[in-house]
Amino acid sequence: MPSHPPTSDTERPNVLPKTRDLLERLNDAGVRYCHWKSNWNLASTLEGETDLDLLIHRRDAGRFRALLRDLGFGPAIEAGVPALPAVEHYHALDETSDDIAHVHAYYRVITGESLAKNYHFPVEEMLLTHTRREGLVTLPSAGAELIVFVLRMLVKHTTPIELGLFLRDTDAFRREVAWLMTPTARDEALALLPVWLPQIDASLFVAGCEALQRPAPITRRIALGMRVRARLRTLTRHHPTRARVSEVGKFTTRTSHRLAGTKKKLAPGSGGLVIAFVGPEASGKSTVLAEVQRWLGAHYTVRRVHAGKPPATPVTAVPHVLLPLLRGLAPNQRSTRVMAGATTAVGDEAASTDSHPLAFAVRCVMLAYERRAVLARAFARASNGAVVLCDRYPSSTPGAPDGAQLDARPRADDPLRRWLCALERRLYADIPAPDLVLQLTAPLDVTLARNAARTKTEPEPYVRWRHTLADSVAFDRAPVHKVSTDRDIDQVISDVKQAIWDAL
Repeated sequence: MPSHPPTSDTERPNVLPKTRDLLERLNDAGVRYCHWKSNWNLASTLEGETDLDLLIHRRDAGRFRALLRDLGFGPAIEAGVPALPAVEHYHALDETSDDIAHVHAYYRVITGESLAKNYHFPVEEMLLTHTRREGLVTLPSAGAELIVFVLRMLVKHTTPIELGLFLRDTDAFRREVAWLMTPTARDEALALLPVWLPQIDASLFVAGCEALQRPAPITRRIALGMRVRARLRTLTRHHPTRARVSEVGKFTTRTSHRLAGTKKKLAPGSGGLVIAFVGPEASGKSTVLAEVQRWLGAHYTVRRVHAGKPPATPVTAVPHVLLPLLRGLAPNQRSTRVMAGATTAVGDEAASTDSHPLAFAVRCVMLAYERRAVLARAFARASNGAVVLCDRYPSSTPGAPDGAQLDARPRADDPLRRWLCALERRLYADIPAPDLVLQLTAPLDVTLARNAARTKTEPEPYVRWRHTLADSVAFDRAPVHKVSTDRDIDQVISDVKQAIWDAL
């Protein structure tokens, strides 16, 4: 006999606390639900590694949503694709572990292919009536779960795209087959089929079970999948042509996101947002950013940009080619040296024109243009549901790090510098405020030690200068959350995650 998940909750010591709270509340309130699929992997699900697939009785939907709100769950959406009817997503921050709990709630069994999900199996009452308990969780009986599993798997053999996706994960499929297909489960399924899915006769179902269990040659499974699809044609949501168009569209979107270095996932129900991580050199931005990207990227579409060192644009590409030559010819006009050598105050009393050579002024305008371009794309992505993480962000204080650097009042006989200054400030004025600023701080001696330990160090005068001006940064109209990084990194990360979750 194949092994089944443990039946005692005490045998699962790693149940995510937020998940435990939800299940206990559902059980105490008498909400009719079950975790309706992939129960061979239930232990990982309860630990928070995958989403919780809950089928909820439609008449209990109101109470279910109220419980979610009480526990801090908020809605999430699949941005850029039509929403599936009767299917909802919810996320909550687990305060104990800082992990994100994901509930995938169904009020109807909308399933079938991985992408199109073109079938409604009218088996909700079957799954919610024929149940068993595994610790805290209510599950369908083995026979009820087997019916849905066999039909889902066979339908996935009926289009080239779906078959390709299926064949990529055959190891998990074989483990689920070994766990679920027992003689007892098959006998129960055959008793339930004529009551709940009379479209599928016993001989077809048994043939499907045997083909998946052996497994049979792929051509045999495809033929059985086509027969199942024909029998279930009255249960489809869309005409087959429309379903295939939807399938191709979603596959194209998924592929484009993978090529772009990200995966298409959910978006916060309140929409995407732009989060700025700012602070002096060696304050820990890279470490914190990497952890936040991993944490949020498991659930949301996340993009990371560097607003401090933005990529070249078509307008600035040619000047960038010349930069190495100019740096060699005029090393004292490099940005880091000019800025580190600045001694005047930040703000309205900006540095004098004499401290800003013309090459430096042109470079500042190029940088402002590139920052505006990269952040315009960041806000476009956020408008479409992505969470954009920005390494550094332009300050609204003139002369502060990553903000406008040129003198606001150049000499009257210097029209070129006056024009460059006005252009730089206009470009920065075009950049919207971020949705959240996380300002990382650390003592000077800590930042100097961290910089010295880097593989690629910055000049010490530049690091000192950036640290001196760290408190001068300002972000008009943006909420700022200050985080000291001179403490245990786990505490820092937890503080950052809580601030981000509050913004989400």
